Amino acid sequence: MELARELKQSEDQKREINKVIRKNTDAAIERGEKLEELGQRNNGANRLVLRLWEGLNPDVMDRRCPYTGDKIAVSMLFDGSCEVDHILPYSRTLDDSIANRTLCMRTANREKGNKTPWEAWGHIPEIWAQIAPLIKRLHGNQQWRFAPDAMERYGDEANFLDRQLVDTQYLSRIAREYLSRLYPTEESRVWVTPGRLTEMLRRHWGLNPLLGDHNLAKPKNRHDHRHHAIDAAVIAVTDRSLINRISKMAGRNENLEDATREITPPWKTFRDDLKAQLDQITVSHRADHGRINFNGRSQGRDSTAGQLHNDTAYGFTDVDGIVVTRKPLLSIKPADIGRIRDADLQARLYQETEGVEGKEFEAALAKFAAKTGPYQGIRRVRLSEKLKTIPIRDKYGNAYKGYKGDSNHCIEVWKLPDGKWEAELLTTYAAHQNGLGSTRPHPAAVLLMRLFKKDVVQLEHPDRGYVTALIAKISAARMDLAPLNEANTDARSRLKNDPFDYLRIGLGTLQKRALRKIHVDEIGRIKNTQAGGG
Repeated sequence: MELARELKQSEDQKREINKVIRKNTDAAIERGEKLEELGQRNNGANRLVLRLWEGLNPDVMDRRCPYTGDKIAVSMLFDGSCEVDHILPYSRTLDDSIANRTLCMRTANREKGNKTPWEAWGHIPEIWAQIAPLIKRLHGNQQWRFAPDAMERYGDEANFLDRQLVDTQYLSRIAREYLSRLYPTEESRVWVTPGRLTEMLRRHWGLNPLLGDHNLAKPKNRHDHRHHAIDAAVIAVTDRSLINRISKMAGRNENLEDATREITPPWKTFRDDLKAQLDQITVSHRADHGRINFNGRSQGRDSTAGQLHNDTAYGFTDVDGIVVTRKPLLSIKPADIGRIRDADLQARLYQETEGVEGKEFEAALAKFAAKTGPYQGIRRVRLSEKLKTIPIRDKYGNAYKGYKGDSNHCIEVWKLPDGKWEAELLTTYAAHQNGLGSTRPHPAAVLLMRLFKKDVVQLEHPDRGYVTALIAKISAARMDLAPLNEANTDARSRLKNDPFDYLRIGLGTLQKRALRKIHVDEIGRIKNTQAGGG
């Protein structure tokens, strides 16, 4: 069993992690460009060297080896002068995380050997006096590893095997305890393997290339959902004897990259057999069909998932469909100036910000607000735009403000009396107000299907043939589809250097493409829910 990290994260935490992932991806791309400038291969190992070099000090002109204090210039990164070192010995911790690695001089790495920094130099005051100020430049999760009690803080080395079997994460311990009660024996058949061990075996058994490398930053392709299947296969063949064997090898040899090559796959055709199974996998996704309030249902009231509207209130104008809203002056963008209602203010801002952008644009706005004149001290501006809003009415039925709808519920596909299909978008607000079926285009129209996000459909495409895909996005004009195995599609569709893009299908072409909705159960079995789209 593999425990998903997201199980213990809130939605806010997930969003924050996604921001970090995007930031790290952008940084990896920049390092790849830097490697090309240096004439080095753009691969994971070389990007790691650049990342660790950057971590030595924000000041590019003063990056030094944390053990010797020698300055490390960019020209030294790939000439053999430097090496990547595990701060706490890998052979004693199997900790291959970025926090446990640093870039240092090759000579210092040889001198340090299979010791912690304190064990190597803590007893030599003059050397440690040079190391101490360099430690403060490192990330906080690296600094404690230089302390005298670093190994004790990491965990009792004598209990290494127990730690790997039980794992330190709370959810893993609870899951193991629960499963052990389900399958009790004199010697429990349930144990937890560490993720770093799975990664090591996956890499040395040559399993990473089975899904290609679309990630751009790591050899493990997290952009293909089937990477979970590879991990599951590795975990399934990792028993106690193998973990025990690896722990003994770690105690004998600091460089496990070479030592673990002695560990052969469980059988000779393991890789080929796994590849054959991966090719047959149909990835299952949980569809997002909203939420029903069962208490309200008994009273004739259902509820739907999704935000009904965004938080910005819009005022109405004399022109139908044109609404206005107020926005802080310093938060507007160059494109917003053309939407300012005050024509004189609009003209003045065009003049004050001509030819500037970014931070300079924001500074020009602040300077304008501070300038003596009719707009001195201005803090907010009124912007207009053409927008269909959800009206809010007073007790007399008069609309006095509106909100922009913020989510779509589903697409309803109807069959008209003449046999033609008509597809209409049902917003979350409309579904909440009027219920499903509110888009019926004709009194005699028959509902063929409702298409929600994460539903699976099959269709005939003129260029791609017969396609099975996941509905990733829906709008009033089209659906964006993605292959079932593709992950992180939203972020990747916006990256210029990622070849992935959605298959976009107009709502008016669903009948022409013989689209039908299907169901993929939890173990990948396909079941048709519409026969020929009916």
